[in-house]
Amino acid sequence: MSRFGVNDADKYGGQGGAGYFSLKNDKDVARVRFLFNGIEDVEGFAVHEVEIDGKKRYVNCLRDYGAPVDVCPFCAAKKPTYVKYFVPIWNIDEDKMQTWERGKKFGAKLSSLCSRYPNLVSHTFEIERNGQQGDQQTTYEIYETGQDDTTLEDFEEVSDPLGTIVLDKTADDMDCYLNAGYFPSMDGNGGGRQNTSNQPIVRRGSASNDTRRTPSNTSNGTRREVF
Repeated sequence: MSRFGVNDADKYGGQGGAGYFSLKNDKDVARVRFLFNGIEDVEGFAVHEVEIDGKKRYVNCLRDYGAPVDVCPFCAAKKPTYVKYFVPIWNIDEDKMQTWERGKKFGAKLSSLCSRYPNLVSHTFEIERNGQQGDQQTTYEIYETGQDDTTLEDFEEVSDPLGTIVLDKTADDMDCYLNAGYFPSMDGNGGGRQNTSNQPIVRRGSASNDTRRTPSNTSNGTRREVF
């Protein structure tokens, strides 16, 4: 079982990279909403990384913190464990739902956002990249730019990362991978229970209509820096 709350992230190791939402160049900016209300809605995942058909994929770690190592064959084989947050956002500029893949340190930023801005989905933000392509020290500044009456009910349900972005495998599946280099699969693609397109499921609600909401409580052009 790889899920855990933000406050338990320090029990797990590792860092992460980029995901489906990305800002590629230094000073690139995107306007977004975070598709949750509070920190209790945020889940982290402990995952292992594997290669399938030449592509890197994540696999759900089977071991809860403190459980014996042999509960998870990948842990027993000393494959590293990584902490990942798959943050659901609405990209206002592209008018679609996306997933922002973040690592362990991002949990503190999520906690700060949720404590500053209750009912987080009702706020709009600008995310700005600080760092050139390939720079391992790249950081992201997040600025609150306004609030309106948007709720989670304006969007359809966000897809569960487990079984889509993160492959949900059994101990037997992992043993097969360790011994033979692939996962057993009835459909022959090595995936098992997963979204074979390797993309998050995009679902739109009323917020995807052509008429967009206008923030009702803007800061008159002055951006408020969060991080």
